[in-house]
Amino acid sequence: MHEWVIDTSTLVAGLLSRRGAAARVVDAIFAGALRPVYVTAIIAEYAEVLARPELGITASDRWALSLKVRSAGVRVDPVAAAIALPDDDDRPFIEAALATAAKVVVTSNPRDFAPAMAMGIQVFSPAEAARLL
Repeated sequence: MHEWVIDTSTLVAGLLSRRGAAARVVDAIFAGALRPVYVTAIIAEYAEVLARPELGITASDRWALSLKVRSAGVRVDPVAAAIALPDDDDRPFIEAALATAAKVVVTSNPRDFAPAMAMGIQVFSPAEAARLL
């Protein structure tokens, strides 16, 4: 079973379109084939972004995902990362990945995580992740 950090962009894409690679990543979470790794800041971002009205993600989908991540996911203590990022909101995802053996982040925005690759983090697109699941 894989234990990977899942960026919010992948969850949004997977919940909005029930087809495609991001949807397969979300399905793998619910099937138990993928254990999402998280820190408190990641859970907070998931809640804030998934609740945005313009996305139209239902409350039941948000709650189901939140409960699954918390019950089947892996909570880790973040490992501080002194790195410049295009978007500092991505820092918790990198710090969570650094706390794992796999050191993987699955994201629909791989360019945002490119600087982390120098720290040994593997950055998978949803398509790459889906092929490995």
